[in-house]
Amino acid sequence: MSATTPVLGKDAVIQVDSEDVGYAKGVTVGIDVDLIKEYKIGSNTPAVLEPGNQSFSVSIDKMWIDKTYADKVLGGTKVSVVVRPEGTGSGKTEITINNVVLNSWELSIDQDGVVMESVEGEGDSLTFGTQT
Repeated sequence: MSATTPVLGKDAVIQVDSEDVGYAKGVTVGIDVDLIKEYKIGSNTPAVLEPGNQSFSVSIDKMWIDKTYADKVLGGTKVSVVVRPEGTGSGKTEITINNVVLNSWELSIDQDGVVMESVEGEGDSLTFGTQT
């Protein structure tokens, strides 16, 4: 990553192929699950209630991406959004939204990277882990 750190506090890092390429502030994650419901005749209670297709929407207030990766990220390359709610450090919680494709943003360009505001995208899975 660039030697210059962006001038914004970070709530999450943006990764391409497990390498940190950016920082994000104001991260919100939504979970959308299609439910599979099957009813028996004469019953208003589902006999089967299971999760179906899942998607994970991501909304970011402000994001900085290293200029080396800006073309890839803006061009639709899948990224991981890694949220570290307790800060950075071994043994602390880490939540990763995997395979996120960004589909909406406002952007400006500075010398060391690209700053995006009102960023939105969608990922295909969510992983809870611990930082090493």
